[in-house]
Amino acid sequence: MMESIFYAMIGWCGTKWPGWRPGPKPDPDPEPWWRGALFGLAGGIVGQLAANFALGEAGSVLTSSLGAFAGGVIVKDIAGGLMGR
Repeated sequence: MMESIFYAMIGWCGTKWPGWRPGPKPDPDPEPWWRGALFGLAGGIVGQLAANFALGEAGSVLTSSLGAFAGGVIVKDIAGGLMGR
C-alpha cells in the first residue's frame, strides 16, 4: 500500500502544473490543476506496474520510479488530449 502511494506521488510529479507555464497565466485557466493531478496519480501506479512487469526481478526502485514518472506524464497527456485540452 505504501509503495503504491509512493509511486502515485511520483506520477503526480510528472504532471505540469499551470504555474509552470512561462509568462502570464491565461484567464480563465485552461486546465483545473486537480484533474491533471488525478490522472498523474493513476498514471504513476500504472507506470510502476508496467515497469515491474517488463523488468521482473531485474527492476529496482529507480526503474520503477522512472516508470511511475513516465506513466504520470503519458496518462495525463493522453487524458488531456481525449478531453480536448
